[in-house]
Amino acid sequence: MMPNWDIHPEMMTHTWAIDTKTGRAYDERDENHLENWGFSQKKSSDELATYMAYALKVLKNVGLDCEGVTTPGGFGNKNLANLSTGTFQACRDVYKTEIPHYFRHLITEGKESVAPRVENATGLDGKNPGCVVSIIGCAGDWFGGWDGLERGRADLFISEDGIKGRMVDVIQRGEPAIMVAHWPGIYYNGDRDGFDIFKEVVKRLHTKFDHLRWMTLSEISRYWAAKELTKIERTETGWTFTAPFACPSFTVRLPVKDAKAFALTSGDARTELKEVLKPLDLKPGTWVKEKDGATICFDLPKGASALA
Repeated sequence: MMPNWDIHPEMMTHTWAIDTKTGRAYDERDENHLENWGFSQKKSSDELATYMAYALKVLKNVGLDCEGVTTPGGFGNKNLANLSTGTFQACRDVYKTEIPHYFRHLITEGKESVAPRVENATGLDGKNPGCVVSIIGCAGDWFGGWDGLERGRADLFISEDGIKGRMVDVIQRGEPAIMVAHWPGIYYNGDRDGFDIFKEVVKRLHTKFDHLRWMTLSEISRYWAAKELTKIERTETGWTFTAPFACPSFTVRLPVKDAKAFALTSGDARTELKEVLKPLDLKPGTWVKEKDGATICFDLPKGASALA
């Protein structure tokens, strides 16, 4: 599945917590020893980091790369600050991940933003910047449920005519629209009804929209960290970018009317950018004129660069 999908641990068991010193479940059988509920709620960031690192090492030991974690059930739900910090510590310790991320939140209705949240940014002006990104799902598990026992509905994501649905609402307001599913629902007792619903949703989305770009959670995390943390300043000759993190296909809209050309400089390197006819033609190294300025797409380097 990699590299088209990210791999995460959903901790160790989703049920009884593991004693990382013994590799076995704790003897106690109560809420405070359930991974998906009480176990995580009063742990320090160091304690959570130790537990998440234990789960991450299982993946590393079999050769799978990983840049984040998925939370089982209510894991960390009442301990968000330590969950965020612990995720950063664990991913950095086990994988040296530059931009760790975690999936904890699901907002399936209303106007509350579902954009990723960049948290705990540190050292942005130094050689070792850091942050962690909270990924937010925007739609419920409407393919077949977590247990594969409740048949899903494509219309909840997007109606057949493309007018209604949660994905339509989120995409039209310009935020990343992240769907959520569980394998039992996709497989749906061997009938794969959830998978068929997913394919129908994808077909409807591409019928409705012509500007979609599918990305992994780590790609979204990197883009959002660059979007939120890159310092952009106007100069006499153009704009400077001070980026704690590099980012492919970084795209900016600048209020430059009647532009004739753009060039990107980074260190001693200078790259002339190519003009394209419409926004959908944009790719790294290109720009397009628009009514109120210009939109430029380029691979943002870490550190200092400039557009002129």
